[in-house]
Amino acid sequence: MTRGERAIAARAGALAILLALAAAVWLGPVAAYRDLLAGAAEEIDAKAAVLQRYRALARPAGERAARPTGEAGVLLPEVPDSQAAAILQETVKSAAAASQIQVQGLQVLRSETSSGAVRIGVRVRAAGDIANIGRLLHAIETARPLLYPDNLQIQAHGAARNAAPAPIDFQLDISGFKSGAAL
Repeated sequence: MTRGERAIAARAGALAILLALAAAVWLGPVAAYRDLLAGAAEEIDAKAAVLQRYRALARPAGERAARPTGEAGVLLPEVPDSQAAAILQETVKSAAAASQIQVQGLQVLRSETSSGAVRIGVRVRAAGDIANIGRLLHAIETARPLLYPDNLQIQAHGAARNAAPAPIDFQLDISGFKSGAAL
């Protein structure tokens, strides 16, 4: 073997060793890193799918299932009766807080089905002055979805001559309607 042939053989051997090292690196840490990235991408896709389902569940029922145009803003959402009652309670509590009414108790009334609509109702026991009661009634009557006040009972307490006026106790049934059968 001549000197030139030995140099070529040495270079070829060095190139073979370099390729063997590159293959070892590729098969070792680089392959493991690519597998890790692929697993993370699959995990991100799975979490994105879960997030999409949660967003669909969190979207108001009116957006999930379109209602006929005459019912929009008039009826409670298409949810189970217990959820509709909770929505009604929160609406009444927020209206009472805005009207400076002190709510003493809320009672969910039995649901009633009539003419394809379900009546969901709550009975409110509260106290406040007459102006605030008027503001509460106005807030209930102008609320969306439509709410219907009924069976208002007012009881005033006698006050001493120089004492501040005592709050007026009252009880009121408030109803909302949703379409469909009771769930």
